[in-house]
Amino acid sequence: MPMQKARKTIKITGLAFGGNGVGRMDDNGKVVFVPLTAPGDEAVVEITAEKKRFAEGALKEIINASPERVEPSCRWYGACGGCSWGHLTYNAQVDWKARILEDTLRRLGGISGVPFDEPARSPAPFHYRCRARFHCADGHIGFYGARSREVVPIDECPLLEERVNAAYAAIREAIASTDDRSVESVVIGAGAEGPAAAALHVHGRQNPALVKALARTEAIKGFEVRQAASGKLISTHGTVALASNISGVEIASGVSVFSQANRAQNRVLVDKVVEYAGLSGAERVVDLYCGCGNLSLPLALRAGFVTGVESEAAAVEYAKANAARNMPGNTAFHAAGAAAWLERNVKALEKDGTDVIILDPPRDGEFDAARTIARLRPSRVVYVSCAPPALARDAGHLALNGYRLTRAGLIDMFPQTYHVESIVRLDRV
Repeated sequence: MPMQKARKTIKITGLAFGGNGVGRMDDNGKVVFVPLTAPGDEAVVEITAEKKRFAEGALKEIINASPERVEPSCRWYGACGGCSWGHLTYNAQVDWKARILEDTLRRLGGISGVPFDEPARSPAPFHYRCRARFHCADGHIGFYGARSREVVPIDECPLLEERVNAAYAAIREAIASTDDRSVESVVIGAGAEGPAAAALHVHGRQNPALVKALARTEAIKGFEVRQAASGKLISTHGTVALASNISGVEIASGVSVFSQANRAQNRVLVDKVVEYAGLSGAERVVDLYCGCGNLSLPLALRAGFVTGVESEAAAVEYAKANAARNMPGNTAFHAAGAAAWLERNVKALEKDGTDVIILDPPRDGEFDAARTIARLRPSRVVYVSCAPPALARDAGHLALNGYRLTRAGLIDMFPQTYHVESIVRLDRV
């Protein structure tokens, strides 16, 4: 008979990056991380794992609820892994994200005393996502479960724009009506106007019955089918390009190409990057992880020359096309890994002069690029991050090598989740 797991009464005193509530066990003082709890909760917690320095627990009962706790608005909350902070008031979510950012920079990066901008709250805490990825298994479609890779079938998501929810419903119905088992995942995206578009990633061959069913729906303007393993395009039906006006620039991207999921907050982010860059019109700027030109092109309106670097070739093609439509010729885009390209071009960049580097890496950050930037010594670095630990590591390295972090800001890109989108400016000392 398995040993019964211990249950303890825990007072939750904070939140950690990753979404868990944080408390301490009375008997040994060990920190315990508990999902679905709020600061101020007094709760019965089952200890599910005990490590040398911390423990993990599962919420079993709320004895006294935190004033920051609210009833989640989604009936799949807790099972679905799409949200982690839907049980918190929105003000509490933003306040704790700001605390986590500041604390992580201090603890992991050795950076303190930074002037923080007022957090940029999302104008819509719900129905803000214009892009999402869904997963499929056994003929069902939904999001991965909380802390698992099991698919949780859902009917709709309160974080998605209505057009994305409508497209999702149509695709879910098509998969069910054709008893499809070929689709591994689906990406749905919506531009500023019109119906959404979709990308289906399949095992083996595409399902003709599913393609026919999707071609009939008015909820999507177009879709493409790709091989799940390689990403190779199998077929395209209708229009899959998505377009938005960002800081005065018309930027198009493909549904399979990365773009920010919160359109309103992306505009705030772009404006903040332009502000932090402090351009006067003559600067030479390098934008690492430039994507389709989301930051590069608004910066190019205010800079002497902007070079964008992006590893995804399809995104680079969109960036070049966007530049051709919008720019007077002061941009260049390269399909390459950011750190490798920077290392290869250090001498040329030193010769030409590089005034500002924009860095917007994925979750793991870009320590190799940070080391090269420290050698290149541009006047200013603007770093956009979706993971405070990686930001603290990279910015901390720059701070030890001739840079000072002079501004920092939080843009709440993902309400109801623990994800922290931030921006910092580092000036050469």
